[in-house]
Amino acid sequence: MDSISKALVLAVQYIGSDRSDDTHSEDDDLSLAEELASLIQESSEEEQKALMKVADEMGLKEWSAEVGIGPREV
Repeated sequence: MDSISKALVLAVQYIGSDRSDDTHSEDDDLSLAEELASLIQESSEEEQKALMKVADEMGLKEWSAEVGIGPREV
């Protein structure tokens, strides 16, 4: 659960931060996405299955593959 919690806190902090085009770039956004994916990949199998289920329910059929947590078995 720590990996998912860290990913959520990091994402919310980044989204809520005072970013401007002068101080943040698309590279920063990509770097954060990669860091979040890494944290998600470190989560337990049970947590990954729950994430894949929610993504599927939200219509994000390719999300699990995009973040690198394997095929959907939901």
